[in-house]
Amino acid sequence: MTRHPRTRTARDLQRKTPKRPPYPRILIVCEGEKTEVTYFEEIRQEARLPTVDVRVIKSPFGTEPQQIVEGAEEVFAKSRRFEKVYVVFDRDDHRTYSNAISMASARDGALKNDEKERVSFKVIVSVPCFELWFLLHFVNISAPLHRDEALERLRRELPGYQKGNSGTYAATASRLAVATERAIALRMRYSCLPGTDPYTGVDELVHVLRNLKNGQP
Repeated sequence: MTRHPRTRTARDLQRKTPKRPPYPRILIVCEGEKTEVTYFEEIRQEARLPTVDVRVIKSPFGTEPQQIVEGAEEVFAKSRRFEKVYVVFDRDDHRTYSNAISMASARDGALKNDEKERVSFKVIVSVPCFELWFLLHFVNISAPLHRDEALERLRRELPGYQKGNSGTYAATASRLAVATERAIALRMRYSCLPGTDPYTGVDELVHVLRNLKNGQP
């Protein structure tokens, strides 16, 4: 018996309706145009996570931390299709570092996505710079250091390293566990504020990305 056209259309539409992935959709907005974006993109690709569900971009408004937070909110507002938003920036010499952390905290749980769910809005900061995270794969850092020193020491451990190089994740992945332990130890000892002691939360975002398909938080 031939089904009514309206019934067929409804069923066809139901089949074509895109399904949400079995994990949170994530937006990552980075200070850097190359280093951070390239690193997180390599993790996304290894995990075979679609760009529509895990989007990694540079800040559209500028590199000051406050601009990164504002840019992330702007990008999110265009589609509201994410459950988690991460803003990634360094302490460096930024004037709006502390203010940006407060701004992100105020947005955490205050925004709602396309399914009317409250959105997680988190900062992933590194003091003094993102390269501290890479350096922790090789050296146990416990004292404050300048970004130039962090970069110089990293190049001794990872010859040929340049900002934005591809392959950094592959070159450091075997040491991920020890870097994570060291990052956690720094967070237990220091705070991201006022931003004078070595600190990084990059391991937390790496953990999230690597475990998305396993259904872990």
